[in-house]
Amino acid sequence: MKKLLFILSMIAFVSYAQTDLSGGIYNSETWNLAGSPYNVSGNLVVFDGVEITIEPGVKVLFEPSSGMELRGKLLAIGTVSDSIVFTSSLSSPTIGAWNGIKVIGTDPTASVNQVSMQYVKGMYASTFIDLDFAYQGPYNFTNCHFSFNGKINEDGGSPSTNFDYCVFEFNDQALDWCQFDSRVSNSHFYNNTIGLIGISQVETCYFSGHSNYAMHPYGETTGCTIEYNNIGVKTGFNAENHSFINNTVMNNSVGLEINSFFNGTQNFTGNRICNNTTYNFKLLSQNNADLGMNCWCSTDESQIQTGIYDGYDNVSYGLVSLAPVYSDCDDPLIVEIEDLIMDSPSISVYPNPFNAFINVKIDSEQVISLNIFDMSGRLVIENKFQYESRIDVTDLTKGVYFFTAQSANGTIYKGKVIKE
Repeated sequence: MKKLLFILSMIAFVSYAQTDLSGGIYNSETWNLAGSPYNVSGNLVVFDGVEITIEPGVKVLFEPSSGMELRGKLLAIGTVSDSIVFTSSLSSPTIGAWNGIKVIGTDPTASVNQVSMQYVKGMYASTFIDLDFAYQGPYNFTNCHFSFNGKINEDGGSPSTNFDYCVFEFNDQALDWCQFDSRVSNSHFYNNTIGLIGISQVETCYFSGHSNYAMHPYGETTGCTIEYNNIGVKTGFNAENHSFINNTVMNNSVGLEINSFFNGTQNFTGNRICNNTTYNFKLLSQNNADLGMNCWCSTDESQIQTGIYDGYDNVSYGLVSLAPVYSDCDDPLIVEIEDLIMDSPSISVYPNPFNAFINVKIDSEQVISLNIFDMSGRLVIENKFQYESRIDVTDLTKGVYFFTAQSANGTIYKGKVIKE
């Protein structure tokens, strides 16, 4: 019996282990599950030449106004079932509860992949990662999940910053301008105030539920779906390297709001732009805009013009020309939501579309916290259940809604439902 009690006490001790961090880290080290969570107070400085390796399942908790200054190297590689978490130490945190990670890498000759993150969750930072002085890349983020941050990045590192197969949701702003080459691909953006600004390559991404606008691209945007946002795309097409090709822009309030357009210096073709409720295309430039070789879900130019705001509506602006109009509106190839969910849940939400009731069923014995949000990001339903729940939704108006379901172990499931 004494031996059993000793073993149980040791298990309890390991389960509640905590490692406190502050000041400087001067030697390379590994943060493992046995020492998790790692609690950071003040400004933690990782010195040049020092490498921090974080193992799957580790949580790094930051006290209010604390952060990390990385002059060395950070390798945080989680797994699909054991992600690494960077978040606030508070029990009920809000956006900006901690300062984030500031990267200092000032030797451009040292191409060392200074930051690599995979299956990482980053939450509640003012800016999750500041790459303003980062010259020792590339900086790679794969299968990461960023939520409830002020924004994810400040600038981008040299030679490149790359986000692939990531999810961005409920941030004030997801991705910001990058000074050097940058790419985001096969990623999903949900319910941020602003989704993305100034990334040089945006490929095969999905944007939905943004209360301000989904994206402000500057570079090449291809194969993306942009729907159910206030404004889908808000930008200026005035650079030779600016291409917007084979994208779908549908069911937003305003599809595209364009403040400059220089004909002959960009490629704006092969896009499907339809069913945006206020305008499909809003031209706020004095220059004319040639939008030939795009699909408007109609071949009737007079009908298409009713969804376009230009010099015919306000003489301060130029005119939009449409010919030739594409009649073939095949969807561009996009990655489905299920391919981006990090923990491969078994969750059913039905019927979808729904009317008076919606059923949620999950293959888990844990208590699930379910939140449903409207298009503006407002929480309209809170529910806790185990295994299955039937929810009365008669008070909800018709439209698109987003849900998140979180288990006790932190696993987050998400999706979109429609009320008819």
